[in-house]
Amino acid sequence: MEINPCFSCVGSCCSLLVDIDKEDYNNLISIKKGENVIKQSEIFTKNNPSYKGREKFLDEMYLEDFAIIKKDKTGFCSLLDKKTRLCSIYENRPKACINFSNKSSKCKSIKVCIS
Repeated sequence: MEINPCFSCVGSCCSLLVDIDKEDYNNLISIKKGENVIKQSEIFTKNNPSYKGREKFLDEMYLEDFAIIKKDKTGFCSLLDKKTRLCSIYENRPKACINFSNKSSKCKSIKVCIS
């Protein structure tokens, strides 16, 4: 079992917009996708109603950035447990979150930028 280090990184990666690919979207079956994740095709058709009904085509265009994890009203990831300040899906988190390791150079750069 991997230790959830998100308590120490809250404020950097957990407050950023997180794009997830189609594979990660499909793997997130244990969460309520409508409440926590939105597909790019849904965002696009909401902003461009004339494309309604073409979501399947749009889904094929958005494979790498297929969906985003929504933020809550505080501006943090909707999958962050607000009581414990830990990721509620840590063991099954998307690749974007895995690659944003607390010790990674990308995470360190973000911390410097937002400090």
